[in-house]
Amino acid sequence: MVRSLLLGICAWCWILFFHFGVLAQPVAAEERADRQWDFANHLYEKGDYYRALGEYQRFVFLFPENYRVDQAKLQIGRCYRREGQPDKAFSYLIRLFNTRAEEPIGPETLLEMIAIREEQGRYARAIYWTKQFIERYPKDSELDKVYLRLAWLQIDSGRYEEAIATLESIQPESSCYPESRSLRHALQQRPEIEERYPVTAGVMSAVLPGSGHLYAGRPGQAVSSFFLNALFITGAVLAFEHDSPVLGGILVFFEVGWYVGGIRSAAQAAREENEKKEIKYRRELKQEYRLSFGVKPEKDRLALYLRLSF
Repeated sequence: MVRSLLLGICAWCWILFFHFGVLAQPVAAEERADRQWDFANHLYEKGDYYRALGEYQRFVFLFPENYRVDQAKLQIGRCYRREGQPDKAFSYLIRLFNTRAEEPIGPETLLEMIAIREEQGRYARAIYWTKQFIERYPKDSELDKVYLRLAWLQIDSGRYEEAIATLESIQPESSCYPESRSLRHALQQRPEIEERYPVTAGVMSAVLPGSGHLYAGRPGQAVSSFFLNALFITGAVLAFEHDSPVLGGILVFFEVGWYVGGIRSAAQAAREENEKKEIKYRRELKQEYRLSFGVKPEKDRLALYLRLSF
């Protein structure tokens, strides 16, 4: 009787040991992972990206087999970006993308890379990576929104015809079609912008200093260029007439510098005025359509959104 009782107690002890010592460990580890994940997300949502970065890195190190490791790595890249380190963020994200492109995290990583290049004003690279997204993920549920984003990147680059062609890729059954149709119509009806030709501005300044700046729309620079050249030419002529060849040579030397510099300046002014008009047109277009683009959190992932109203 006593022996049976002791055997029963030992059996229960082994059962309890096995449960708490072995079976309970994965549960405890999962709870720690949940707490670590929630704390990192809490810091990120508060905008404390520096501390959030450390917590996401700690999560990856402590729980390398957890199903959220890929998402944590993506968040590390986002923290670098929001900490003002775009190049470091891009380098980190491209390494992640190269290894996980075919995983669910791949499209989100690529969108983050596109956003970084767009923020840096490197539109050609942003366009390249956006086209990579379209090529790699042709069945993605957010593809039409990516087409709209590509069109805006092409607009920012001054590639209006390419933007129109991109917008035509969005089919009538898409929820983005009304927006794409309106934007395409606006681009097709865009006003002709009077262009100033740099070569013409340079030639005009060569013939008459200041006239190239006037042609480029810079009357203030035109006046200063004309009077500076006139002053040095007059001074050089008077110096030679009064038998001061040294002074005359010095004035001629400086006049040549002003003259050549004026030609280059006029050509550059024409280019700048053209770019200014283009930027103004794009800004007014965005203001008219009140573009809003980005990502928003959902239960299990971050979803792409684009709002275009007019």
